[in-house]
Amino acid sequence: MKYYKIKKSRNPKKETALRWFSKYIRTRDAIKTTGDIYNAKCITCGKVYPIDQMDAGHGIPGRANSILFNEHICNCQCRRCNRQGGGELQMYKRILIEMYGQEMWDMWENMKRKTVTYSQFDFEHIGRMYRDKYKELVK
Repeated sequence: MKYYKIKKSRNPKKETALRWFSKYIRTRDAIKTTGDIYNAKCITCGKVYPIDQMDAGHGIPGRANSILFNEHICNCQCRRCNRQGGGELQMYKRILIEMYGQEMWDMWENMKRKTVTYSQFDFEHIGRMYRDKYKELVK
């Protein structure tokens, strides 16, 4: 019988910040696309799913710190598109360019290459900020 260790986060404050960011993005988009906080429409396929079955998908992959918490390139995306579909990146790119323009897309692509380092304090601040933004949405 094999025993597997549960992988613990290397940075729990970063994970907390990401959890609140994701919750905020999914709730923001649920309200925007369906008018409630329980269901959301996927940005790439357009299907509606319960919010707990959605991801906060990034339109530019790589999870670089410089774009990790960018609210414009992160939207509610179903797990099929985000995980099995590899983010449906070509469709997602077209949608973001339609929404914000080619110049913004190019800027975000360039930002991805920029090195940004967050401190533990930064992650705490980001986590609190998105927790507060989330709570404001669900009032």
